[in-house]
Amino acid sequence: MFAVVVAFAFANYFLCVANATPIVDAFVEHQTISLAPNDELTDDKTWTKQAMQKMWEERKNMGRTNIYVFKPKGMPHVSIVFKNESSSPTESLKHRYAWALMTWALLEQKIKNGTHVFEASSGNTAFSLGYMCRKLGLPFTAVVPDTLEEVKQQRIRDQGAEIHKVPIGERLKAASQLAEQNRGFFMNQFKNAYYAEEFHESGDYGHESANIFHEILQQLRSSRIATPHYFVHSAGTGGTITSIGRYAKKYGVPTEIVLADTQFSIYYDYVLRGKFTNASGASQWVSPGMAGVGYGPMGAAKLAATTSLDPAVIDRALKLPDVASTAAIRVANDHGIRGGTSTGVNLLAALHVAASATTRRPVVIATILADSANYYRESYLNREWIADKFEAHGGLKVYDCWRKVIKQSIEQGTDPLAIGNEACRNDKIH
Repeated sequence: MFAVVVAFAFANYFLCVANATPIVDAFVEHQTISLAPNDELTDDKTWTKQAMQKMWEERKNMGRTNIYVFKPKGMPHVSIVFKNESSSPTESLKHRYAWALMTWALLEQKIKNGTHVFEASSGNTAFSLGYMCRKLGLPFTAVVPDTLEEVKQQRIRDQGAEIHKVPIGERLKAASQLAEQNRGFFMNQFKNAYYAEEFHESGDYGHESANIFHEILQQLRSSRIATPHYFVHSAGTGGTITSIGRYAKKYGVPTEIVLADTQFSIYYDYVLRGKFTNASGASQWVSPGMAGVGYGPMGAAKLAATTSLDPAVIDRALKLPDVASTAAIRVANDHGIRGGTSTGVNLLAALHVAASATTRRPVVIATILADSANYYRESYLNREWIADKFEAHGGLKVYDCWRKVIKQSIEQGTDPLAIGNEACRNDKIH
């Protein structure tokens, strides 16, 4: 009888083991620690050290991009300070951004000698990363939207890079797959800018911080302009405004960080209400959007996974109509502020913030001129293109209405969003 019970027990034991989830690692391999004493080197890092030295040489050559102070006629107490990133070597904000990504990837040994680098981009990051890769002798492939302007495509090719075009919402997936297939590295700015963008002071060290807000504060002090009351900026990956917010919060700088979001982007709701962290906004995205700005067609917003925008460091958020931001590009250029899509968004947001400020004391608003208007001559600065692409938004009649309202804001100090929201509705314009 005892033998029968034992046999039954063993049978049940082996049945349970057969059906159970296997316990891995603990019993698969017996690992032992190395004997002491011991001493050996890790992988040779000679190339990495040389590459990092080249990056710091590039930082030194980069210097500080200039600032431009715009004083709206109707707001004599307001100074809107544009940090002109179009004067960087690759003519956009993404130059220092690509520098930060590359130095981070080198530091973390993500990129080594000969690594094929891949990136998903709307154009500017790809051009700047191509520049950095060319300096280090690395192959580079840019995965870009199939709607990307030819002038931007050619700029990327001029850096010796290859281009792979896909629908805008498929860029991240395609870049990841290509990197895996080619045993390369997917830089993934949407994820890794959170880690790469620095937010530290330089101290008395020889290498200056590349944080853009650090530079702005230094330049304003030199020009005897007050610390900004507001910093206004749009977001694509969210890396830049997050690095600025983290810098301001870390060092106690009393600057309100204002996110300027585009009409069909999810960032406004993501920051204020924690929405779209598990759901995509792709079904609500309406073309053409503002190129390189906003987040919608590429899935849910997960911090340090699919986006680098950290809600914790944002103090205020605005949502702006795309056609109004497009009109603001033209108005900005008419006033010598020769920027592109994000510059239009930033100017419109800055005018609203200035008009809604309750004080009559001097107000300083800092923002960014992120890239040159030259790359938008055939699109956002072209009336025929606007009439076609923004037809669903009301076309040129709504666009011209917003231009008038924004000009009025500059001349008379009025709030462009408050007035334009009523005056420039499609159903009110004849």
